[in-house]
Amino acid sequence: MIKLDKKISAFVKLGEYLRREKVDSKLYSLIVETENNNRWFTFKNSLHALKVWGNTLRKENILKWIHKYKLVNKKIKKVGIIMAGNIPIVGFHDLMCVLFTNHNAIVKTSSSDPYLIPFLYNKLVEFESGLAERVIFKNKIDFIDAIIATGNSITIKNINEKFQFCPSILRGPRNSIAILDGKETEEELKLLSNDIFEYFGFGCRSISKIYVPIYYDFSPLKKILKEKTESTRLIEYVNNFRKNKAINEIIKNKFHIAGKLILTEDKNIHAEISTVNYEYYPNMDWVSKKIKSNRKNIQCIVRRTNRDNFIKFGEAQKPNLWTYADNIDTVDFLSSL
Repeated sequence: MIKLDKKISAFVKLGEYLRREKVDSKLYSLIVETENNNRWFTFKNSLHALKVWGNTLRKENILKWIHKYKLVNKKIKKVGIIMAGNIPIVGFHDLMCVLFTNHNAIVKTSSSDPYLIPFLYNKLVEFESGLAERVIFKNKIDFIDAIIATGNSITIKNINEKFQFCPSILRGPRNSIAILDGKETEEELKLLSNDIFEYFGFGCRSISKIYVPIYYDFSPLKKILKEKTESTRLIEYVNNFRKNKAINEIIKNKFHIAGKLILTEDKNIHAEISTVNYEYYPNMDWVSKKIKSNRKNIQCIVRRTNRDNFIKFGEAQKPNLWTYADNIDTVDFLSSL
């Protein structure tokens, strides 16, 4: 069984590799291939996701993450991982958890993102040969001891039925929200625009709903969002924007246009691509009740302060290693098998 310090070293080296100013030819070609396979995964977005991981995989972060766990598991299990494909490399954290808990992974990557995670794993093996043959990538998963899966409601329902006798972490769709008070600075609104628009809003940590005080002045936010989205040329996104704009006009919704983004008055937390919902609030007690009633549908909450489990503007798409999707500790789950 590979020693912990060697695993840490391999992931630290991977972080250093991803932080290089210039990507090498092999990774460059895979990023291009990823975009050709799925036009939503633009070269810029895939590169951004890789750089985020590069900054995450630092020795101090890894040590802070694993220090509370007793990673001495000797019961090696086969853990299936069915990865989502909403944003690039979104399943890598699950794979990392399996490797650090000394299990083997049977991985089904998303058809939207089939190249980058196998490449990252092969890089880890290059840095530490003891990680070889710990991960198998397959198109179909069966004969496993546990399952970790992320997907839409129908996918999760089917997986739950197929693997009903396996220990599991099953993650369905979630969205994220922001709470504004009207006192945000221009810099804070620019950071919020990243939380909204990175990966075109596909991530479960992408802000799809904002709560604003009564009589909120949308002008500063619209200005920032226009600057952020105006230059977007991806035809798939532009078509979504035009369609949703037309629908809002037909049904006479209250909405604002901010570049190529629509701000729609809507009570729902989930919003269509190219749209962010907003709702007025009378006071914070009202917001707290709204959050409590929708907690199972919310991934993260962004606000000016980082108190009370709120995330600061600009940090929504940069989760720490110890930030677990749906607040389910994956390492604890894997250690219990």
